[in-house]
Amino acid sequence: MFGDEDKKDWNDKKNWGDDDVKKAGFPKTAFEYAKMCESELGVPPRVNLDKSVEIPVYVNGVQTYGEFFSCDNPALIGKGTVSGSTLQRYEGRTVDGKPLPDVIWVAFGRNNSSSHKHVVGSVQMIGYNKKTGATAFFESGDRIGPWVTLDKDTLRMRGEMPWISNPEEFNRAFVTPPAQCVQCHQSDPFITNSFINAAKIPGTNKTVVPKLDEDSPYYVIGGENWDMRTIHIEDNACFDCHRVGMKTIELFMNAGWEPNKHMPPRKPGSLAGGFRELLDAWKKGPENVERAEWIIPPARGKDRQVVGDDYPYKAAFNQTGTKDEKAGPKAANLKDRNEEVERLLKQLRDPTVRRAFEDWIEENGVTEDVLEKLRSVAEGDDTDDGKSYDKDPKDDYGKAEGK
Repeated sequence: MFGDEDKKDWNDKKNWGDDDVKKAGFPKTAFEYAKMCESELGVPPRVNLDKSVEIPVYVNGVQTYGEFFSCDNPALIGKGTVSGSTLQRYEGRTVDGKPLPDVIWVAFGRNNSSSHKHVVGSVQMIGYNKKTGATAFFESGDRIGPWVTLDKDTLRMRGEMPWISNPEEFNRAFVTPPAQCVQCHQSDPFITNSFINAAKIPGTNKTVVPKLDEDSPYYVIGGENWDMRTIHIEDNACFDCHRVGMKTIELFMNAGWEPNKHMPPRKPGSLAGGFRELLDAWKKGPENVERAEWIIPPARGKDRQVVGDDYPYKAAFNQTGTKDEKAGPKAANLKDRNEEVERLLKQLRDPTVRRAFEDWIEENGVTEDVLEKLRSVAEGDDTDDGKSYDKDPKDDYGKAEGK
């Protein structure tokens, strides 16, 4: 198995137990969610970032370190790409350490910090059962300083995350999904792009993150009321290899990605007509485009299904015919975020730094990475463990004026 971890404490069940966990919807804590997922996915992996694979960032074919606004394999979340993120794949295991060959876990250490002096980022875990489609999403809080450090020169993430043998610490580190993860993870559990695919299993050309196909089963444990629909168009070659999530496409395109320059991989641009048809279905609604329909993926041994206007779990993010920002679970969330940004900007004492943030937000909107940097600078949280250092506007914002 790639990324094999020490088996010690697998059998420590004193806190694991067999308590009943609510089967629909998400429990309050990550530990309870882990118990809820155990029958399908075993237990979450023990995440040691030191043993994971660093995601290389290339500029003109050369691996480079730091923060970049132009590179060969951009992260496509916001306008910048920072080195130091990591990936690791694990084979599933039961709490007793028995292998679960149908289960894959992937841990993603996402670095958003342009300076090693303060840690901004997250550690995410996705568990997936290839046979049933069962999927679980675990997300750390953004303040991972108690467990994670960054190498000074490369910004590579280091450290070990808490595990289920310590439920209190595990719950301190991880949370259950605060919103529908399928807003981005639409077509299948694992998002792939040139940034993610740059991480290879050592000694192979195989990507750490697995690539699934158009018939891969998929459902989210606890997310029974999530909107799992994607658009499908019969005889459109864009769907020959995979499903297509339009909100994921929009996310990438908003970051500067041009689909016809990259897809399909062996002959970019050759499916431009099919992609135009897909965009047309997204704009008009599949019910208004010939051969187009909404589908939900195979799951729990059932084939994919066509769904209509009576689908009960429609979400705002998955509405056709509009480009506005509807990804939040409620409109109030966007208002709350804007109010938070205004408050944080007022807290910035350095006018140069404040202006840099204002210029960036005016041009690009409020992305997750810039919001975390704004929080870090405004609240004086230069490291998550409470330590501080002398502020330098360039360190605080990573030369934001160039973004």
